[in-house]
Formats: sequence, C-alpha cells, structure tokens
Amino acid sequence: MECSEPGIIRDEELLAYLAGEIVRPVVQQHLARCQSCSAKLADFRQVERSLTRKLYRLDCPPNQVLGEYQLGILDSERATAVRLHLSSCALCSVEMATLSQFLTNDPMIVERVTVQPSLSSNHVSRSAKPLIGHLRDVSGGHIRRVIATFLPPQPRLAYQREVASTEVWPRSYTAEDFNISIQLDSGASRRDSLQLIGFVTRKGSSLESLLGIPVVLSSQTNAVYKQNIDELGNFVFSSISPATYTLELQLPDSTIVIEQLPVALQN
Repeated sequence: MECSEPGIIRDEELLAYLAGEIVRPVVQQHLARCQSCSAKLADFRQVERSLTRKLYRLDCPPNQVLGEYQLGILDSERATAVRLHLSSCALCSVEMATLSQFLTNDPMIVERVTVQPSLSSNHVSRSAKPLIGHLRDVSGGHIRRVIATFLPPQPRLAYQREVASTEVWPRSYTAEDFNISIQLDSGASRRDSLQLIGFVTRKGSSLESLLGIPVVLSSQTNAVYKQNIDELGNFVFSSISPATYTLELQLPDSTIVIEQLPVALQN
C-alpha cells in the first residue's frame, strides 16, 4: 500500500500530530483520505501504547494491592507502605481516585464487599481477589459496563506537574483489550465550538472489524451526540460545546465508558 500523495507530509509531522502538536491543516486532511498514511499513524500509535504499557507504573504496587488498600483489607504494614507511595506518586493517585469514585457510585459493589471480623486476613484477601479483578465490570442485564482507565502521560519536569491532569491533551484510555486515543481541536464552524477526534484499536482485531460501532457523547446538560467508528478506527464529533462529557462505545455485549471527559476551550 502506497501513499496517495507521496511527499505531501513527512513522518516527523505524523509524530507531531500523534503528540498533539500543532501541524499544517493539510496533515489532517491528508490522513482523512489516505489509507496508507492512516495505517502508518496507527502503527506509530501502537508503538507508543506498547511503550506506555511496559513503562506505566513500573515501580508501583499492582492494581490488586491498590484495590485491597481501598477496601481496607491490607495489614497495617502494607497499608502504611501504600499510603506513603500514594503521597508521592501521581499515577497511583489517579488510579485510586478512579477506583474510589467507582466504588462510591456503585451500590452493588459496596453491598457485596462485607468483611466479617471472624475471618482471617488471608481468607478475606482470597475472597476479595475475584471482586477486585472485576471492579470495572458492572453487570447490567446482558450488557457489561466497563469503565475505561485514563493513562496519564509519562512523568514530566517538576514545574510541569502543577498542570492538572484534566488539562492534558491528547488523552489515552484502556479498557480490557481496547485502546482509545482522543484529541481535542478547535471547531471549524464557530470560534467557541470544538471537535473531538477519537481513534480506537482492539488487540488482535483489525481496524475494519470496528466499523460501525456506535459512539455516544453525552453531558449533564442533556446534550447527546452520536457517531459511528469508521473503517480506519476513527470517530469525530464536530461543533460540540465545552462541557464535561461521558463517552460510550456501545459494543454488542458491553459498553466501554469514559467518564468525566473535560472538553474545554484551550488557552
């Protein structure tokens, strides 16, 4: 497969586009019509995700330990160690905030986690492990609701850490074998409008297999936008208003949910 217009964009511009930097308008226009360059961009994204997975929280406690800490079933020594780690690790703090919100908003999970005083700590840990492994898998009839995990960017310089994680674009999420990358750009129709551009991949599946999957963007103001994933794994919401949104990928047997997605005009 060859580029439809060889030489119109360079690999450096593809990498800059992937990093969320400002590039020439022709880059995005070319990607929309050139399957070869879109595939190359997808390869670049896959390499980036592979590195992120290998380096993400490399020296941090496993998710299971964080879950047991949140449920209050760690022994005092390990709980103290996790508490100290959380005081200095932004990545684990984000994980804990997501987990805490998930447990708070789901009475089914809270009711199922009942620690009996008579049980030994080892028994409690064993009984809780299946639950902790499926904290993001909520049953709703036959449709599972899977909460996507935000993948924070790699650690930055000290002065850059003051920037809130909600202001970081582009944003990457993972849910089971799905990866979702989202970029925010200025809308073309109005100065105060925005467009949300998404790219979805699934491990072991081709981009064409995602064609037609519905994507729903909604906010508390009852604004609802609907799109479908195209043959290149992309979806675009154009001319949307600034708000905090919930984004859903509506699969046949489950719904992948990105909560608290902050869409705001950039300074």
